[in-house]
Amino acid sequence: MLGWPASRVGVATLGVAVAGALALGASDLLGPLIGGLGTSGRVLFVLFGGLLLYNLLAAGGAVEEVSRFLGRLEPDPVALAAGVVVGVAPFFESVTGFGVAVVISAPILLAAGFSPLKAAVLASWGQCAVPWGALGVGTVIGADLAGMGFGELSDASAFLSVPLFPVYGVAAVALAGGWSGARRHGAEAVLLGLAAGAGTLATSLYLVPELSGAVGGLAATAVFLARRWRRARDVPVRALLPYAFLLVLLVVVNAFGDPGSVALVGPVLDGPGLPLLASSVFAALLLGVGGRRLGGAVRGTGRQWLPTAGAVLTFVLAGAVVADGGAAGVLAEQARRFGGLYPAVLPVLGAFGGALAGSNAASNALFMPLQVEAARGLGIPETLAAASQNVSGSHASLLAPQRIVLAATATGLVGREGEITRLAIAPVAISVVVLALIGRLS
Repeated sequence: MLGWPASRVGVATLGVAVAGALALGASDLLGPLIGGLGTSGRVLFVLFGGLLLYNLLAAGGAVEEVSRFLGRLEPDPVALAAGVVVGVAPFFESVTGFGVAVVISAPILLAAGFSPLKAAVLASWGQCAVPWGALGVGTVIGADLAGMGFGELSDASAFLSVPLFPVYGVAAVALAGGWSGARRHGAEAVLLGLAAGAGTLATSLYLVPELSGAVGGLAATAVFLARRWRRARDVPVRALLPYAFLLVLLVVVNAFGDPGSVALVGPVLDGPGLPLLASSVFAALLLGVGGRRLGGAVRGTGRQWLPTAGAVLTFVLAGAVVADGGAAGVLAEQARRFGGLYPAVLPVLGAFGGALAGSNAASNALFMPLQVEAARGLGIPETLAAASQNVSGSHASLLAPQRIVLAATATGLVGREGEITRLAIAPVAISVVVLALIGRLS
């Protein structure tokens, strides 16, 4: 937006939100701001833990080991593209978030022989599990602003996501191998996408909602591996152990109560932040990351975290002000003019927010109050409206300038971001159309 960094856009957005709330006669903005600080604190703590875990794994060579293993497992780059886009990358995006999956999957795709442009686009599509990116921080914000539980919004978002994963799988093989690649591997791409969707939905409904995207990615990866079990030798178990440790911790925490509920710990630590930090310590010890490498990983995490922290903080505060300061009601009144067409318009607005803000967290912070308020006035199920906003904003966020720049940087294409965007837009647009049709028919 105007070439500004996301943090500056966030500050400007917060200023406009406060000015608008005051103009509408809001008398108490302190409460919404304090509530927004609590939500932001939880999100930023999880984000820091996810980035730290990734940087420690990279410093210990684990990311490179996984990349080499996948290259040995599937020498056909077209088939590998589908496995990475709907399997491997969604797993990493879910446990780290904010585009880290691009950094992990781009080297895998380049090593498989893809051109930098195709590798950048495919790596961008690997963020298709963004509703559960960083273990669902954007969905946490959306649920808070929609006045519903995280599990409820996660379940509805998982239902809507089931038909979308295959879209990205087919797009991956089509881009990787043209019509010939789609004919040869299209059926498997759909199968992997359905496995990802089914794993995501089942985990949200019956296990740990925060792990929905991660388990969905694992499910697709398991199907991919099962079809190539004869070549599945020398699995990098040591490189994957920190993620297994994290999954076990999250299941235990979910079963026995969240540490954030303990008064001495505080609500900011609510959620998967502590398990991520514990897994980071485990990874450092397991991989022998110490001294300069440890310091470099921590400093790198800080450099990645700080710019995003400012953007998330300001966008969340702006969303809280919009929700409680009266602006959401005014905007929702205008949105109601669409009447029965609003369920089809809703995901388009959500996608606009995602592409503008660059993250599901920021998109939900800005637009969730409006979407839910409009749905309430029109008699549309609020859960459907919230889920449509959550999913559409998530998918469109991969087209945001900061995410495209990340893909360009990871593949050596800085300055060619426009080419990446043009190639990456198709499955996002199809996903928004699917969500619009679901909303219109519901």
